[in-house]
Amino acid sequence: MTTTPETSAGQPREPWEPALSVRQVLGLERVQAGQPEVVAGAHRLDRAVRWVHVAEAADVGVMLSGGEMVLTTGVLLAGDEDKQCEYVRSLDRAEAAALVLGLGRAFPAPPDTMRRAAERCGLPMVVLHRPFPFAELTEEVQSRLLRRKYAAVSLSEAVRTELTGLITAGAPVQRLLDEVARHSGCPVVVTNLAHRVLATAGERAAVDDVLRDWERIARQAGAGCADGWIRAELGCRGERWGRLVLCGYGGDRAAGRLLADRAAEALVLHRMLAGDGIRAGVSAGSWDTWEEQSARSLLTDLVTGAVPARLLLPRARAAGLPVNRRVFVPLVVREREPGRPARVLRRLGLPGIAARLADDHVAVLLSLAPDQDARALTAHFATRLRAEPDAAHTVVAAA
Repeated sequence: MTTTPETSAGQPREPWEPALSVRQVLGLERVQAGQPEVVAGAHRLDRAVRWVHVAEAADVGVMLSGGEMVLTTGVLLAGDEDKQCEYVRSLDRAEAAALVLGLGRAFPAPPDTMRRAAERCGLPMVVLHRPFPFAELTEEVQSRLLRRKYAAVSLSEAVRTELTGLITAGAPVQRLLDEVARHSGCPVVVTNLAHRVLATAGERAAVDDVLRDWERIARQAGAGCADGWIRAELGCRGERWGRLVLCGYGGDRAAGRLLADRAAEALVLHRMLAGDGIRAGVSAGSWDTWEEQSARSLLTDLVTGAVPARLLLPRARAAGLPVNRRVFVPLVVREREPGRPARVLRRLGLPGIAARLADDHVAVLLSLAPDQDARALTAHFATRLRAEPDAAHTVVAAA
């Protein structure tokens, strides 16, 4: 069983270790005592600070592994503009988070050469106008990072234990997702690889807000540019089949990533046990696809009237059904399983969903354009369905 790390443009995602942003570090009370001023790279202050490192050597880059906030007095750089430029370039090559220069005897004022080099590289450069013990800054940041890491790991293990217990007790997938939503405090969405929504959890109003503009938001989340959106790939045995997304997670990003990973592991385990017939009461091969579960939830809410039809439109759109200027045609098919009606819909190119709502009845919802002949298309669908193997006694009726 594996979950695939989040990727962007085919690259592995950044490590999950907790981090503060450059902006957050500069906002700390101890740092404010040094009167910090951002003199370059102001548009990059949200870069993650993974560690704090004090370095004076001109070739500092070889000592870094990325994400460090580098503190220096510049004592070995004064009077040599070439060294100053190389110092900044080495930080950029090492993917340092920011450069903090303490003004003093070496540099009584911000050095223009370093400032211009940092601006060209897009490296945040900060000067401290008042003497400031670097040890206080490193102690403050390191302790905060360690506390965040401990909190993230504790949350991860607590969630893993809780979700494993639910799986052992035979809880349905929705119960797992509800628990993930409770821990995350934000909507949770499961999609297939085409971004179609298969399941959701969380406060209903917040979920509806997410689904209302799902196509645009899903593209942003997939590109890694949506604030607070954290995703984990779902797959096992070398095959990916979906994604779990925390939509607008407001906590520490490291904790959110661990939470998403633990949730993904639980969903994959649940699916494997159900599909392999290991979980009590589940026979091999009886696992419904996520698409079928999503369709059943949507159609059940529509049939029972539990949710007003107008509020179901965002869910229908997120499930892949066209909803703008459409005519919806509900049908009932006397079939035990939705597989055959869904297969015929795909072959005919008819937008629709199918789900078993009773032992021997399948509900079908067609989404047609206003200029399409609903009666003729329904008749054609019924004819093709009856022509399917072992479907001689299939009956299709308008609901």
